[in-house]
This record gives sequence, structure tokens and C-alpha cells, in this order.
Amino acid sequence: MKTAPFVTGSWPGLDISARQSAPPGARSDHRGVATAYAKCADTRAAISALAHDIADVAPAPLFVLLFLGGRHDPQSALDAMNATFPGIPFLGVSGTGVIASEGFGYSGFEAGVIAWAGDRTAPRLVVTTRLAQSDHAGGAELGRLAKSVEADSATVLLFYSSVRSFEPRELHSASKLIDGFYDGWDGEAPTLIGGGALTDLNLSESWLLTNDAVHRHAAAALVFPRVIQATTEILRACRPASAFMQITKLSGDRVLELDGRAALDEINSRLPAPLINAEGHPSQIMILGKKLGDRFGPASTADFVNRLILTGDPKTKSITLFEPDFSEGDWVQLMSHDADLMVDEARNGARACRTNLPAFRPLVRLYIDCAGRARVMSATPVEEAGIVQGELLNDPTPLMGFYSGVEIAPVDYRSRSLDWTGVLTTLVETV
Repeated sequence: MKTAPFVTGSWPGLDISARQSAPPGARSDHRGVATAYAKCADTRAAISALAHDIADVAPAPLFVLLFLGGRHDPQSALDAMNATFPGIPFLGVSGTGVIASEGFGYSGFEAGVIAWAGDRTAPRLVVTTRLAQSDHAGGAELGRLAKSVEADSATVLLFYSSVRSFEPRELHSASKLIDGFYDGWDGEAPTLIGGGALTDLNLSESWLLTNDAVHRHAAAALVFPRVIQATTEILRACRPASAFMQITKLSGDRVLELDGRAALDEINSRLPAPLINAEGHPSQIMILGKKLGDRFGPASTADFVNRLILTGDPKTKSITLFEPDFSEGDWVQLMSHDADLMVDEARNGARACRTNLPAFRPLVRLYIDCAGRARVMSATPVEEAGIVQGELLNDPTPLMGFYSGVEIAPVDYRSRSLDWTGVLTTLVETV
């Protein structure tokens, strides 16, 4: 395999001011995994800087995972990746920003990579482009492909293009994609960790990159050898804010009735101010949560699957959720965003991920963070991603991730799509 041509020197607009004390090219104790972070409006320069920073550990990596802010042009990024890493398989995922050991931000010009240089730990990539026809069918195809390349895999990273269309606003369904993946795998499935690609906080577009194309309406799986497993902390931010309500009429991702009343009427009766404005946009962050297990049993924030209320329709008095996986008859509660909880969970989750790893060798930490948790959206006094990064700053295991649409992680007995969470996963090598 050829060594990628690395460019040295400085580039106009390359911003390293946000980098912390972690060294460029963070590495996992020379176990063949390296990460790097940059911020630059020039896409080629940003990717060249990333390659330069991982050169000591992975001069000719076996696989590269790229996270790229959505203000970068995807075709320029594709050309730059193929020129910088010739012949090396890669996956690029758009995000509203990037989170890394060296820095974080959501200006849209951030970039980060994870590079694997060892056969024992490197993933294999499979892709489906069938999401435009059916999220479930695309997931099933991806599951079949994934099993065909690594039938005994313990861990799969799953990324997909979140946006189906902007006008009208439609999103691809992670829950249907996951259901399809499990059906396609047809057996004891691996743990799925992942998230939905975005380009900005307006949910205007999303894309994936592979060596041959820019993909929209696509999903990709990084399938790891059996020796790679995942330990995951799910960082929450929502608490129940109402009594239970039953969904009595529903159509896909649109909740039409709650407790036999128009959904908006029932929700507004429980709030001090109307949920939506005249254009149908929420005037406040509000979420519907479905409690797993005994409805009246003891509960913690980890017992809920939450769905962000995306829009409302003043005419039909319905609401649209971020995912279409609730059903008629489900009991749900209004969930409110709790800034203090989010900060505490970020701190405690980052600390917890460093413990309880007996017989495992941590390789890299992946943080998939809901874009809504960014300070500009959540109005927290601090950036929760900064808390995670700060808690892990002196840890030898590198951190890399992105601001996502939906997060995917195991809850209860299987992996599920999540809203308004941070998924902090440590990929570990069993010994």
C-alpha cells in the first residue's frame, strides 16, 4: 500500500487556537490507532493537516474515518481524501461540528480523523444507497452486507444520511434503519453504535463520502473484528415534565391525538405557554419520552427513549417527532431539557468511561453528540462537549467524534436511536 503524500508547513486559515494541550496526532499507546483534529475553511488544507498529524502512527493506514463540518464542500473533500490517502479505503461523515482531544467546535469548518494501521483492529466498510427507497430495506441490505464480511463481529459503527428532504422537511428514520439492519443480519447481531450525519443546525442537508462518491440517502457500517468491543456511556439531558399521556391517534412520525384530544391542545394544556409559533416551529425545546419497562416502577433518566418534537401543525393540531417509532397505545410524558443534568451527565459519563475496563485495552473513544446539546441550542452556561473533552484531556486514549442528528446506542436489550443524548463509546481490544 502506498504511503500518502503529506504536506508540511502552514496553510492560510488553518486554526489551531482551539487545540488544547493534547499533542497533534493523538495516538492510542502505539496500538495502531491515531486521531487528529483541525479547523480550516480550506478543505484540502484541513485534510492535509490531518494526514500530517497522524503520520507517525499511521503513515499508510488500512482505514480512515473522517468527520467533517458541513460547511466544507463534499466533492472537494472527496477529491482531497483520494489525493491525500490514495488507494486507502475511507468513510467521511458530515456533521455540524467535530469533537476531539485537541479541540472542538461547530462552525462547520472543523475536521477530524481516526486512522487504523493494524489488521487486528481495523474495520471493514460496507455501504447501502437504498435509503431513498426505504429506510428498512436499506438497513436490511446493510445488515446482510455487514454479516457477509465479518459474521462474528461484536461491534459495528453505523452512520447514515439524516436528511431526506428540506422542503418539505423529512428525515430518514434511524429506528427503521436499525430494525432493517437486525433483520438483514439474521442472527445474534453485534452492538450498534453510531449517528446521523448533518451539515448544520437547520437540518438542511447531510452526506457520506466513500472513495468513489459523495452519497446522500445512504448508510454505512464499519464492521470490526471480534476482538473489538464497545463500552458505552449514554449521557442524558431530559427529565419528565408531565404525567403520562396515551397516544390515541398517530400516523408515522406525526402524533395526532393524546388522551383522545388533538395533540397540540393536550400538550398546551400542560405548558405555561403555547408550544409552537404561527409558523409551526417550537418556541421551546420539548420532547416526548416513552418509559421502558414498568410504567409505574422506579425510574431514572436512562429508562426513557426520547423523541424531540420537531414541528407542529396549527391547522391539524398535530406534532411531528424526530423519529416514527412510537405507536398508538404508547404511554408517553413530556420531557424537559435540564441544563444542570446535561452538565452533570457529561462530567460523570466522561469519568465513568475511564473505569471498569478489566482485560481490555482501550484504543479510541468516540463521542457522538446530539447537535441540540451545543450551547447555542441548549443555552447551557458551558459547552458540555468541552466538559467531556476536559475530563479526558490527560487520558492516553484519544477522543474523536462529531455533532450528530440522531445517536445510536444500546438501551435495554438492543441498540436504539436516541434524541438529545451524548453517546460516549470506548472501542477496546480484548486480550
